[in-house]
Amino acid sequence: MQRASKRKMSSPCGEIAHGLEDVLIKTTSISDIDGERGILWYRGYRIEDLARNSTYEEVAYLLLYGKLPTRGELDEFTSRLAKNRDLNPATVEVLKNLAYAHPMFAAEAAIATEGAFDDDNRKLSESLRTGKYGDEEKALAYRIAEKLVAKMATIVAYHYRLSRGLEPVRPREDLPHAANFLYLMFGKMPERLAVRGLDLYLILHADHEVPASTLAAQVVASTLSDLYSSIAAAVAALKGPLHGGANEAVVRTYLEIGDPSRAKSIVEAATKPGGPKLMGVGHRVYKAYDPRARILKDFARDYMTKYGDRDNLFAIAVAIEQEVLSLPYFRQRRLYPNVDFWSGIVLYYLGIPYEYYTPLFAVSRVVGWVAHILEYWDNNRIFRPRACYVGPHDLKYVPINERA
Repeated sequence: MQRASKRKMSSPCGEIAHGLEDVLIKTTSISDIDGERGILWYRGYRIEDLARNSTYEEVAYLLLYGKLPTRGELDEFTSRLAKNRDLNPATVEVLKNLAYAHPMFAAEAAIATEGAFDDDNRKLSESLRTGKYGDEEKALAYRIAEKLVAKMATIVAYHYRLSRGLEPVRPREDLPHAANFLYLMFGKMPERLAVRGLDLYLILHADHEVPASTLAAQVVASTLSDLYSSIAAAVAALKGPLHGGANEAVVRTYLEIGDPSRAKSIVEAATKPGGPKLMGVGHRVYKAYDPRARILKDFARDYMTKYGDRDNLFAIAVAIEQEVLSLPYFRQRRLYPNVDFWSGIVLYYLGIPYEYYTPLFAVSRVVGWVAHILEYWDNNRIFRPRACYVGPHDLKYVPINERA
């Protein structure tokens, strides 16, 4: 497939914003990006402050409810998430039947199954069909949103175990979200630094304005379809390699390089016409160093210092980064390391297999997806773009027996 790169395309009907680039689709107070300066805010708070001081549960509350919680609010929210981690038995059967499918296919099916058996989802869907969306319906929507945040982690962890012939481990209500996920995957209490690394990953990927998966979720939700179906659509969009799979490609590239001494030739090759794409470098929005990348780089350094640099990944990444930052080719094009440059290394250090990198992205981003849907439903209008038709009109229909 040939990739189109033009932001604007001319057509007989007027100018087309190719890929909807920079087209505004709504107002939002959830997240904001200053790509020129490399700044990311959640609800007005800088990502660096949240990563330093917060937890995924606190960030999830912030994104959903629009403010940092009090201690009591956070404790109640955390308790609700913990109580909603279990899956319907029918969902577990679906995951068993899809144990050897790609986990993103399994996640789509499992989310849809959960929705089919959720009474809250049925009640809300019935109200939406009649055009009713008052306080009672909003309360149902937020309750379902919390369930999705809680259950996505269980879905991914259960699939991991079933794909390896292991029995699922029941969720624990006494563990934080990140710790519980690692416990569900590996069947043992995780080490503290690993929990911190995963919690950071979840915080940093929780929202990012309106990328393809968030748009997909909102398009489906704008039809007044249910939240589960909307999130299944978001997972389907995230599954695409141009969206959710870049960190896997980065780690595979580092492992192929194998030695930091090869970094210079690899980076220089990427500057040549027809050269290989340097994964993890450059971003559609950021024209500066991605702030999330800095945070994960610092964590990767801490983890490497304590446990060693498995397979030279940190050393290779540092060597590539130094070359990228020093070459005029990248500076002139404003291509800098993005979050994928370092996130895959963190997941690799934590022992998470490649095929679960994108599902883990969904475990984090589900809260951003539902937050954007709930925000859009406050002033809903079904998405209905247009296309510029460039084919013929009024062709004469020829009966099939008369066609040459």
